[in-house]
Amino acid sequence: MDVIIRKSEVYGSVTPPPSKSYTHRVFLASALSRSSKVYNALISDDTLATLNCCRKIGALIERNKDFFKFWGCYEIEGGKYFYSANSGTTMRLFLGILSLSKSSKYSILDGDESLRKRPNKELVEALKILGADIKGFGRFEPPVWVKGIVKGGDVKIKAKSSQFISSLLFTLPLATDDSTLKVLDVKSKPYIEITLHVLEESGVKIEREGFTFYIEGEQEFKLRKFDVPSDFSSASYLIAAGILAGKVELKNMFESKQGDKKFVEIVREMGGKVRWNKDNGVIVAEKSELEGIEVDAGDIPDLVPTIAVLASVAKGRTVIYNAEHLRLKEIDRIEGIYQNLRSLGIEVKKRDDGLEIKGGMIKGGVVDTFGDHRMALAFTLLGLVSEKRILIRNAKVVSVSYPDYFDVLRKLGANIEVRS
Repeated sequence: MDVIIRKSEVYGSVTPPPSKSYTHRVFLASALSRSSKVYNALISDDTLATLNCCRKIGALIERNKDFFKFWGCYEIEGGKYFYSANSGTTMRLFLGILSLSKSSKYSILDGDESLRKRPNKELVEALKILGADIKGFGRFEPPVWVKGIVKGGDVKIKAKSSQFISSLLFTLPLATDDSTLKVLDVKSKPYIEITLHVLEESGVKIEREGFTFYIEGEQEFKLRKFDVPSDFSSASYLIAAGILAGKVELKNMFESKQGDKKFVEIVREMGGKVRWNKDNGVIVAEKSELEGIEVDAGDIPDLVPTIAVLASVAKGRTVIYNAEHLRLKEIDRIEGIYQNLRSLGIEVKKRDDGLEIKGGMIKGGVVDTFGDHRMALAFTLLGLVSEKRILIRNAKVVSVSYPDYFDVLRKLGANIEVRS
């Protein structure tokens, strides 16, 4: 599916989709709890991958009009084929959880072509130290074969992905022995805070000193109910749409542990008109003249495509740094952003850890998503201000996190044509 977007204005009110990061973690916590209800869950390709894996480990799940009802598994069922599609979060969370299975057979964790390029070596090494039996190739890109049993203990990890830490934090409370997890270095720290929030709501006790975690073994997950908050990553595109081409009001935008709420602060620093009433959960973004700034992207990798889009129309230069972990996402996002900005006539330089972008006029052209949903979500916005139309190739990948994105933009007034 390709999408064509032409210069247009956007006005209106919209509620962003639920948080993908929270939905993954709440689904798994519910699958490990006796009985729970999950309200306002995101239904997308990625979260459905997690839901399917929850069923495979033995959880019973019923979808009602307003919520998902879970009856959790009494024992983690392994020895099966677990397909994570394009979801690195699913793959890594279940790599840990399946290392607790008592099955005599290996569980096989696999994914699509993109996921098969994403390494898991540091997580695998930590799980092996803790007692798991894991086999794979290279840097343990999928497929990976895993058997139990993680018994707990002391482990140190220098993680290239916060998902490795989240996996261990979900796994170790169910091990037989107490554990100490010492994180030596990690990017995207706010995602760990989301994990800790869900675990706390599940009755799991974890003591911490900075990024050293002390975890009792043989705990029980006791999540009963969870209402998933709106997603700040997805909200960033709608805020950017208002900043570029009109005025957009976002509802249900309350405080949460999501690091991507920093987008509001970044846009303001660029000169954007953004108001956030935290009590009412309303954000209003209006068309603004922007100026280039420097952005530390260490904890906000998913915002970088949207920041790059705003930088491409801002006065002066924007420097995005401390973002080398973007090279290990669904694609090498630094390279992907670079190529697409160049194709639209924007002056951009690659750095080892990010990008330097000089704002200019968007003349139109062709954008390749390279199979990455965030390329499609972010670069579609430049069509709102482009002199000529922008064509987004393979735009169907938005289904990974924001399935009705183009319908939402169209209702706000965007001139969008979808070609099957």
